[in-house]
Amino acid sequence: MMKRAERSFRVIAQHSVLSHLQLAKKLVPFKTFTANRDKYPSAFNAQFFGGIAFGTNVFLRCHTDADFTMSIIQVFLKGKSVYLSNDDVVVYFCFPTIGVAVPLRPGDYLLFNARIPHCISSRCKFEEDILVTSIYLKTAVVGMNNNDLPLTEEQTRIVERFHAK
Repeated sequence: MMKRAERSFRVIAQHSVLSHLQLAKKLVPFKTFTANRDKYPSAFNAQFFGGIAFGTNVFLRCHTDADFTMSIIQVFLKGKSVYLSNDDVVVYFCFPTIGVAVPLRPGDYLLFNARIPHCISSRCKFEEDILVTSIYLKTAVVGMNNNDLPLTEEQTRIVERFHAK
């Protein structure tokens, strides 16, 4: 699932977003999602994202996240293995501060800026079971969540360049 999301991210995200991530990864070798290679020989190491969360039949109150880059959600419907573009909407992903509600059908991906207040509505039909996945990269992970770590030589040069201006 993470591998598919990252492939989609590479296709959907703007070049500047991808460049920003690649430069950050080069400067600060932050951890990303990894699967256990002992259990799964074809395990996957994420290039961009650090975590994945799952919610079943939930709604999510309005909030913002301290994510480093765009986040991705995907919606699944229990008992349905093939998704069509004319399937019924199962949930809405909302941005109340900008007055936008995005209808999501089973299988839909939504790439979004998690720093904009957002929420997920209740499922549209109570009798349906839905699963919403969220794939993200927290800013604290990129910053290695430790301000006591010494800067590398390259990081020091960059800081000095910004202070010189």
